[in-house]
Amino acid sequence: MSSMWSEYTICGVKIKFPCKAYPSQLAMMNSIVRGLNGSQHCLLESPTGSGKSLALLCSALAWQQSLNGKLHEYFGCLESL
Repeated sequence: MSSMWSEYTICGVKIKFPCKAYPSQLAMMNSIVRGLNGSQHCLLESPTGSGKSLALLCSALAWQQSLNGKLHEYFGCLESL
């Protein structure tokens, strides 16, 4: 596995990707993050071998980490009051 990671910022979420993403993967990650931000269901379709699973995992986990960071900042502010 290559040690060259790419980082993409989509809708304010920093997504680390283990390689250079294909345009279809970037489009899928964009749709996933927008759906998660809006608490929406997503129906995404892409051909076999296009990297759907990788795009889904990387974007969903990055969004979750981003949300955890925001919650930590919010509750961290409350602890200092």
